Amino acid sequence: MVPLKPVKKLTITILVDNYIDTLLPSDDRIQRLPRLKRGELSKKPIAEHGLSLLIDADGEQFIMDFGLSDFGLIYNMEVLEIHPDSIPFGVVSHGHHDHLGGLLPFMGERRDPFVLYMHEDVLLEKRYLSLSSEEGFYFPQVERERLEDHGVVLRVLQGAEFVLDGKCLISGEIPRVTDFEQGLAGAYYEESGRRLRDNLRDDMSLYFHVEGKGLVVVSGCAHAGIINSILYGKKVSGIDTIYGILGGFHLTGAGMEEALPKILNHLKKISPQIVCPMHCTGWESQRRLKELFQDRFILSSTGSTVIL
Repeated sequence: MVPLKPVKKLTITILVDNYIDTLLPSDDRIQRLPRLKRGELSKKPIAEHGLSLLIDADGEQFIMDFGLSDFGLIYNMEVLEIHPDSIPFGVVSHGHHDHLGGLLPFMGERRDPFVLYMHEDVLLEKRYLSLSSEEGFYFPQVERERLEDHGVVLRVLQGAEFVLDGKCLISGEIPRVTDFEQGLAGAYYEESGRRLRDNLRDDMSLYFHVEGKGLVVVSGCAHAGIINSILYGKKVSGIDTIYGILGGFHLTGAGMEEALPKILNHLKKISPQIVCPMHCTGWESQRRLKELFQDRFILSSTGSTVIL
């Protein structure tokens, strides 16, 4: 594979995440929200159970995911003074509603068509999550025709693909090679009247090579497993040093109690310099990651910008 081109400066602005703390201080790795703007208390974004990230690599921007609600992303972009028309394309990490809820409102604020990279399984019908209470629910379906009617130009990936003229690599489907990352418990989809295990083949990550520092891995939910996501990034990029890991790690919920110590042990061996877990990582896992990485841990907060 062609080498991943290095970037001199990579920043990631957290447009939507589960948490916000407007009193957190800035440092040389993360810019927090200003408390004042034009001499008055500044408006603040809102948090919700979803994820959306604005990626900027040497001045070239795109968006990864769109949050949960039909208002959160648009409101937060307004607060942060980012217009949807300024973003040329997007990537969907996977087809769950907490990463796609704000897409159509986002498109409603745009004048031009919008290229959106995704795996084909984002369009699966009748995805279902079975809960431990023996109840469950169907995920909202992502409909190709509806997206295209709103100006979305779908780019369905067949494998890993470069964007930003080779400065970013979208993973495509991530191989499952660890024996302790078992995917999302209770995930199914229906086909021809049968309920089948949903392995979330559409779960994708982004990879960047920050010049002089190493590989940065950006996950959406890491349903493929955060260690699998890192290992695949090393394989397809040819870069062994992991500088930063950011995004949803999905270390909460059924089955994670047994897997978590193994995942933490692998992360310790990988030894990234920046760890910024978000969204579905879970409070207990956040706490454990903070204990493990100390000052290399960055607490995510909606509206903040991570500087890599």
